[in-house]
Amino acid sequence: MEKYLYVQGFCKETHYMGLQPAAYIREEQEPFYVKSHMACDCAGGECKMSRTCDLLKDAPDVIEPEKEWRLREKMKGTKLL
Repeated sequence: MEKYLYVQGFCKETHYMGLQPAAYIREEQEPFYVKSHMACDCAGGECKMSRTCDLLKDAPDVIEPEKEWRLREKMKGTKLL
């Protein structure tokens, strides 16, 4: 299952300061979530730096069960379809 932690910081791709979603994945047998990649929609497409972003480096590597409340089920963007 994939959930998202929003990390505040500067995006080098869009040059905006804001909240960016880091994706976390939990394997079926594990009690915790592990950091996977950034799930940003930079400039209308998938971010080229999703695995090397500085914001991803700043995000915690593991989210323990007692801090799972910080994760969100779905990303809600501000883009109009």
